[in-house]
Amino acid sequence: MQNTIEQTVNRGDFTDLCVLLVEDDEIMRMSLADRLRIESIPVRDVGDTASAKKELKKGDIDLVVTDVLLPDGTGIELFSDISHNFPGIPVILMTAYGDISDAVAVVKDGALDYLTKPFDINDFMKCVTHQLSSISDIHLMANSDGDDINYFKPGSGCLGKSDAMRRIERLVARLRDSDSSILLTGESGVGKEVVANLIHQNSLRSQGPMVSVNCAALPSTLIESELFGHEKGAFTGATQLRKGRFEQAQGGTIFLDEIAEVSPDIQVKLLRVLQEREFERVGGSTPIPLDVRVIAATQAKLDKSIETNEFRPDLYWRLNVIHIDIPPLRQRREDIVYLARQFVNQLVKSKHGSIKGLSKEAELHLQSMTYPGNVRELKNVIERAVTLCDGPWIRKSDLSISEQNESFNDTTTLKESIEAAERESIIRALAENSGRIAQTANSLGISRKNLWQKMKRYGIDK
Repeated sequence: MQNTIEQTVNRGDFTDLCVLLVEDDEIMRMSLADRLRIESIPVRDVGDTASAKKELKKGDIDLVVTDVLLPDGTGIELFSDISHNFPGIPVILMTAYGDISDAVAVVKDGALDYLTKPFDINDFMKCVTHQLSSISDIHLMANSDGDDINYFKPGSGCLGKSDAMRRIERLVARLRDSDSSILLTGESGVGKEVVANLIHQNSLRSQGPMVSVNCAALPSTLIESELFGHEKGAFTGATQLRKGRFEQAQGGTIFLDEIAEVSPDIQVKLLRVLQEREFERVGGSTPIPLDVRVIAATQAKLDKSIETNEFRPDLYWRLNVIHIDIPPLRQRREDIVYLARQFVNQLVKSKHGSIKGLSKEAELHLQSMTYPGNVRELKNVIERAVTLCDGPWIRKSDLSISEQNESFNDTTTLKESIEAAERESIIRALAENSGRIAQTANSLGISRKNLWQKMKRYGIDK
């Protein structure tokens, strides 16, 4: 049996993942946690559901293994809470013999697996490593022309290096086998369509079409025909049958961007399509079965739109089965230079081969900005800089960041404004002192430890 386990566990394969072990028996909890650590599997262990929920809120848990009977609740209740508040995190139950029927019922509701106590620790390891393997699998993704193959590893940083974006990557990986509707929220320019494309490319529907619809750009008189198509002669000018976006997306994914801009009458039709999983072309009477994964996105606060009767609550809940909120770039500053370097490399590779990259001065300046236009604005800044640059390195003067970005965003809170000012002061002091920590801390009037803490908090690279 030991040989089997050694074959199952590849040391180091799961170092980017984290297991939450919930077991009130301290001896058993320590024994299981120690075995996971021996196999180089990061683990955090707690003894009750309250502590488990605190760990889950930190956002870096990839797998939960929980006992059914706990001092302040049950593992089944914890599973229900995870399903509602932390969708996509898989759960394995550990149960006594008499509670097997409850465990089986929960597995049918979506839990991954269950182990019956007492169990052999090797069986425990086989179960855990099997599930971690499915989470950490590298999924192949074909690019738009289908020639080159890219690799997506959950948590690898293809969306960014911040914890927030790595958590989103891990959630995307867990959604691979799901067809549930997804609602993406976040400010304009944060990358909602990028995440939608990653979800599609990482899904079982990746070989099918990915159809994007900007609902705000479609005239109200044409949106129904655009979405559902029309029959020949359905209205004046309909000289031939036309397939709508839903029909074009059959077998794949449809991305409904700016869903909050859809009129109430179209909201009713969308709700029916999602409920019945079928639609009719305009002017038609034959139902067409729907085989499409729906991803919607909005920068609007839909809860407020519901309060003002601008958006239907029943449609909201149909779309909001899985909710992914993408934070603005100013709240994940570790991503700024990381993404900027990627954009430079992409542009240099395509048409500007003489540029080597960003100068340190330029990177420091990029880090000090607020980016009201988020990643889209950063990409535009880099594209402009690459075009204007006349030397091997992009300088601060090449960035030509707009006056709007030089000042703080009007929607920035007082706390964010203070943090942005402090961040910029630290960056300037580091530049003036050539990155020397002791001198920088002295010039700012703070301790070196305090400076390191602030640099880590603001994502400032020495």
